[in-house]
Amino acid sequence: MTREMGTKLVKGGAAAASGLLLWVAFPPQAQADSAWLALVPLFLVIRRSTPRGAFGWAWLGGLIFWVLTLSWFPAIIKNEGPWPLVLLGQGALSAWCALFLGVFAYASARVWRWAGEASGWRRVAAVTVADPLLWAGVEVARGWLFSGFAWNFLGVSQVANLPLIQAASVAGVYGVSALLVLVNGAAASVMERTAAPFVARFKREPFTAPPFGLRLLRSAEGLLPFALVIGCWVWGLERVKKWTSVEAQAPAWRIALVQPNSPCIFAISDDTARAQLDLLVEQTRLAGAARPDLVVWPETAVLGSVPYEPQTLKLIRDGAAAAGSPLLTGTLEIERTEVGPAAPAGLFFYNAAWLFSATGESMGRYRKQHLVPFGEYIPLDKAVPLLQRLAPTGISCTPGRDPGVLHLAKAAGEVLSMGPLICFEDTVPRLSRNAVRAGANLLVLMTNDAWFNGSIEPVQHLNQSVFRAVENGVPLVRAANSGVSCVVDAVGRVKRLESNGAAADFSGFMVTQVAVPRQPLAAPYTRWGDWLLGLPGLGAVLALGACGLSAARRERRAAMKG
Repeated sequence: MTREMGTKLVKGGAAAASGLLLWVAFPPQAQADSAWLALVPLFLVIRRSTPRGAFGWAWLGGLIFWVLTLSWFPAIIKNEGPWPLVLLGQGALSAWCALFLGVFAYASARVWRWAGEASGWRRVAAVTVADPLLWAGVEVARGWLFSGFAWNFLGVSQVANLPLIQAASVAGVYGVSALLVLVNGAAASVMERTAAPFVARFKREPFTAPPFGLRLLRSAEGLLPFALVIGCWVWGLERVKKWTSVEAQAPAWRIALVQPNSPCIFAISDDTARAQLDLLVEQTRLAGAARPDLVVWPETAVLGSVPYEPQTLKLIRDGAAAAGSPLLTGTLEIERTEVGPAAPAGLFFYNAAWLFSATGESMGRYRKQHLVPFGEYIPLDKAVPLLQRLAPTGISCTPGRDPGVLHLAKAAGEVLSMGPLICFEDTVPRLSRNAVRAGANLLVLMTNDAWFNGSIEPVQHLNQSVFRAVENGVPLVRAANSGVSCVVDAVGRVKRLESNGAAADFSGFMVTQVAVPRQPLAAPYTRWGDWLLGLPGLGAVLALGACGLSAARRERRAAMKG
């Protein structure tokens, strides 16, 4: 075996190890401690590779991680989904997401070329500033580009570490990811320093200890990140304690969350639909015995549409009457318009949330803003209406345009201002932030994860929701068709509906008191958004990429002239 081949095997093995260790950090294994060291093998590879080589090795590690972490995709096949499209979708999405890890590695390798082996302060800057910032930038890009896939950011692995995730209230989930990158970078530097004498002996080269000043700077590569993480953790403890006192004084709202566990759209029939709607109303009647202030049904719970279908409106009114309280339900909304080129049939369809009073009157509605491509709409379908027929649900939806905050008043004068979210909108930080900026003091997610019944997807989905609550300093409730239905407080503590230890794939309801403060717990991220880490990081990624392309062009021109 040649030396070059051996080097490739070592680098490939290191990249694969990082992919596997990252996978272990998320459910179903949920070994969160793994995330603190998962990137160390890959970081060592990046520091010893060309930018182009680093991209390839990181893409390999990312592909392994994403194929494994998206293991819930084939659940659609068990729920009557078309298996060729499902497997193609899993592979294509995994390869796409892995590209972002490759982009990070490319940019990081360029930084480490600048930092060099001997430099002191440059290496400190690379570990403590450049790598965390670049990582935040590629996470922002992955959650935004081509509608985005904001799933399992690195920081989400720490969802159970309450003190640490409070950093999300300042810099979003990207801030928690940056802290993990800091520690991984510091650990990689410690390994380099520890291994240096042994590597020199293996190569039969003399080893000379660097001067004291340089050793001190290199120690900072490890000490500064750990000091910063400890500081954030201590500050997070204080924030959790502060919420405890705020929660004790906040108005309490009794909220009922109903989980009917309706089958996936591919598996539902007329008979099962009737049975599920009867179950939905019956569960709501039972929940009504606790005299809730609000009942929440999940996404598209009523199966029909509003406001022109009398039987659907009757079902909703029956549910509100059974509960004796206002009802917020997911539904399909149809809007009739003048016939024109954008709507040949004179109709627009919205995935919506409607709020009804206890007597059945409409009190407002929210239209889903972030639609799922190829699920709720087909790209370019408005320009080519024929494409709308290809949508899996048979219709192609139109996105809403505003946060649609809904208000509910108590007799005592307290007002609940709800920011509705539908389906995967809880994975998009911008939507929750906009709702809170528009006045919401409670986020309400209505979702339907029945497409993935029998998989780990509902638990992974819940973990994304937790960060929307922490980022904005407000509680969040989830009504999920098949799970996980729960309450998340403003610092990320979860109280969920369970049955025999399971959190999904069963029908039931929960009625619980939710402390909703009149003002959100202080959360600068609501005001700043991604300006602190995400957007500067994205700018750095683009700048380094542009520099790399420019350098590559210069090299090609020089080679041609030579």
